[in-house]
Amino acid sequence: MEGERTPVDLREGVRDGIRSAIERDVELRGGRTARRLLSAGVVGVVGALGVTLLVSGHPFVHHPPWHVAVFSTVWSGLLVVSFAVAFLRVRTATLPLAHSAAVGILGLGAAGICGAICPDHHFLHWWTATGVGRSVTEAGGLAVSALCFGGVTTLVFAVVAVFLVPGEGGRARAASLLPAAALVLLLAPGVALQSVGTSMSVFGGWLAGTGVGACLGVLGGAQLRGRFRSQPGRG
Repeated sequence: MEGERTPVDLREGVRDGIRSAIERDVELRGGRTARRLLSAGVVGVVGALGVTLLVSGHPFVHHPPWHVAVFSTVWSGLLVVSFAVAFLRVRTATLPLAHSAAVGILGLGAAGICGAICPDHHFLHWWTATGVGRSVTEAGGLAVSALCFGGVTTLVFAVVAVFLVPGEGGRARAASLLPAAALVLLLAPGVALQSVGTSMSVFGGWLAGTGVGACLGVLGGAQLRGRFRSQPGRG
């Protein structure tokens, strides 16, 4: 019977493993989670207020008053949930949810900065007034022009976001498609707002271009980040 006893090292290892798991569970369920959730709520509310101010200052006279309430509410809800997922680092074995939410948030922030400095807050008006935009519109129509505009701009936003947000593991397809989907989801209310007064084909083309640009941008940003980190002296 003495020879069949569990070795001391094995018992200590199991005991330490159980104790560590319990301590980690208590930490995640306790103050740390509360602090992260509170931080996510505060930052989400600030972002929601910024979006509300952006929408309320929309210069289009053809928008009815309820547009401010609807678009700001949708955007606010998406932002608060995205910040909560990012701050709490929610993920599964195959779905990098926190990383995807962070990419979407940063991409939306880049879009907001570009929108704020754009000389015309009606972005399609500005785009079609440029030389390239005018040529594309004359060649393929406004819907094709909106598709190109959405694709190019979202490509830039996605590359910037993925390059700046640390990568996270997961299946290759989920790691590329999920951040792109998060970015499209956060940009969609803005695309819808900007498309009011045009046509469904323009909205569809713009949204399709946003989706294509997001996917290509996520892949391109990941490759750019990988090359940057592989350089000598880079961590």
